[in-house]
Amino acid sequence: MTALKAIVAAAALTVTGIAGADAQSLTDLSAVSVMAAETSGNRTATATGNSFTNGQQARFGQAADPGFRSMVKLQVRYDDEGYVLTEHCGGTVIGARWVVTAAHCVAPADGSKWSHIDLTTGDREHEGKGAIRRTASWAVVHANFEYSTLTNDIALIRLDEPLPRDIVPATMDEYRRPSVIAGGIAQAAGWPVTGPLSGQPTLQTVALAVKDVAWPGFITVTSPQGRMEGVCRGESGGPLVNRNADGSATLAGVLSGIEPGTNDHTGEPCMMAGYDMYFTPIAAYRQWIGNVQQLCDSNPDACRTEESSSFFLSAADDSAEKRAASWRIAAK
Repeated sequence: MTALKAIVAAAALTVTGIAGADAQSLTDLSAVSVMAAETSGNRTATATGNSFTNGQQARFGQAADPGFRSMVKLQVRYDDEGYVLTEHCGGTVIGARWVVTAAHCVAPADGSKWSHIDLTTGDREHEGKGAIRRTASWAVVHANFEYSTLTNDIALIRLDEPLPRDIVPATMDEYRRPSVIAGGIAQAAGWPVTGPLSGQPTLQTVALAVKDVAWPGFITVTSPQGRMEGVCRGESGGPLVNRNADGSATLAGVLSGIEPGTNDHTGEPCMMAGYDMYFTPIAAYRQWIGNVQQLCDSNPDACRTEESSSFFLSAADDSAEKRAASWRIAAK
């Protein structure tokens, strides 16, 4: 049993006590707003590093592979004394203005403030001609998120401008009804920035074996053949989907972390065959997602007030830092 597995077994999910229709603020929904820092300019960095390319190339946006049409590349930008730090993550479109991702992508352990989030969707090539780009300046994080354990690792990003109708929001698991089961197969996807291979700008997908569906806790998956394959750091917040009998896909999870101890001698993660990956289950937070969307769409001012951010300042020990599946890169 890995250290993270022990944490999964002990994880606790806080249930919101107020119905969405009666909520007057994010506090009523166990949610906290995270706003962009005020900056004097808009500077972006070019992604560098390695790409994890095991798996199959996704037919993003094509009818033959509808499961990842709503896949999003997130680049969370931090302006740091002349440098731009970029946190690389994934996400999934769940509404014209909404993307679901991991909380640790937008609420880092050290409490640092990002300047804005760049989002790319609509094309399997990150720099493809069909790519649609948006920015975001605020997000909503589960108020009981704990970085040290990755408990309640879920967040919603609200886009500054809506996406076109060509980008169809994902169908999500219903509350308490996960679509994946232990012993089954699910699929994950991402534009990775770490792992054994590099230089691949094309969205990658991979079939993964479901080992455990904990309630509350995580969906644990691994390579079906015990290979060195899967999603890796830099792909936090990306989707785990279940393929239905009719060929449609349902969003079942959001990538939260990877098994500790997968690094090779150079420090590169995900270099161990058959490593585990951990996804926050959508079915555990489906009501929370809907309630936040309802409140923020009907009363945006209620969501734009940033409340105390001390909830994500919990100590991030070395093991937690290794588990979190985001990846930050600095560039001038």
